[in-house]
Amino acid sequence: MTKAPFSAYVHFPFCEKKCDYCDFTSFAGRKADREPYIHALLQEIHTTANRTAVRVPLQTVYFGGGTPSLFSASQIHTVLSALDSSFGLSQDPEITMEVNPGTVNARSLCAYKESGVNRLSIGIQSLSDDLLRRIGRIHTAAEAKATIAGAMKAGFTNISCDLMTGLPGQTAEDALDSLDYLIRMGVPHLSFYALTLEEGTPMFLQYEKDKETLLPDDAERAMYHAMVGRLRDAGYLHYEISNAAKPGFFSRHNRTYWKALPYYGFGCGASGYRDDIREENTSDLSSYLQYMEDCPEELDRLRIDASPISADESRREYMLLGFRLLIEGVSEDEYRGRFGTEMLEDFASQLRVLSLQNLIEKKDHSYVLTAKGIDFANVVFREFVS
Repeated sequence: MTKAPFSAYVHFPFCEKKCDYCDFTSFAGRKADREPYIHALLQEIHTTANRTAVRVPLQTVYFGGGTPSLFSASQIHTVLSALDSSFGLSQDPEITMEVNPGTVNARSLCAYKESGVNRLSIGIQSLSDDLLRRIGRIHTAAEAKATIAGAMKAGFTNISCDLMTGLPGQTAEDALDSLDYLIRMGVPHLSFYALTLEEGTPMFLQYEKDKETLLPDDAERAMYHAMVGRLRDAGYLHYEISNAAKPGFFSRHNRTYWKALPYYGFGCGASGYRDDIREENTSDLSSYLQYMEDCPEELDRLRIDASPISADESRREYMLLGFRLLIEGVSEDEYRGRFGTEMLEDFASQLRVLSLQNLIEKKDHSYVLTAKGIDFANVVFREFVS
């Protein structure tokens, strides 16, 4: 039985400057399009709600980008109010907004808190000015620290900070220095992602023929494990491959993705998953604005993809994404309840092979990645790709 989405992702594809490693849908500048974009979002939200037969209150909302913090608190509140009036919000919703240092100050952070945002995801990446310059970030380490302090002073208690590993010229000491500062500040949720060179980005073009200057994989893995160990010693739970948090601060919204549950996707370049269909909006900003201005009722014209997900694909996706959750893993009981079949029957060969390779292990009625499996997670995931 298909469930109604209880999460919504809202994409804000605007940046002051696009980072050199970024391949997300985002556009530098285009200030004149920002107010029309809010209007377009409202049209898409209301039209989607009118076409949705079964609606449940949203438990999580995630404002991502791009740089949502280029928009005012009033604009963010307007979008949040539209989601509330269209779908409703649960009594205790998690409302996350991505924030880039250098785009906020003490006043704007207080205003975002008053607008209804109750969780911030701050794109720190590093607290080394040299490394920040190398990857094309617009902020400095001092601005990053000021943003964290300002968020706490504004009353935010649920804060996540992103860090990157494997950056050109980065050392383990660099990574641990940044991490130690965030731990000392009491940031309750930390994400740490390895640099991926995406084709077409400036960093890909820069290092395509000069890969020997990049950090070797084994050095990046050592950096990763050193950070995980430091977090564990500080009382954080390593609950997902690239995320650790204090108890009670796991990301509720991201769990929607990792559990392969349905969610709405609003905005230019946004993706959604509902009614067993994976949808993706156009990444052409001008087209998105034009469609929402001229014919908002014809939402299908926005889609560059609307792919039905078969029962087999849905099962495989549950396995692939679920293994990212290091504490929960993939549950036999949950699988049976969702799909009406037995995991051990549907994926007997994959589970056996991965267990023999010591990449996964069984704990109670669930399978989870082993310590070795974390480093070879892509090998595990490939077993469940159609």
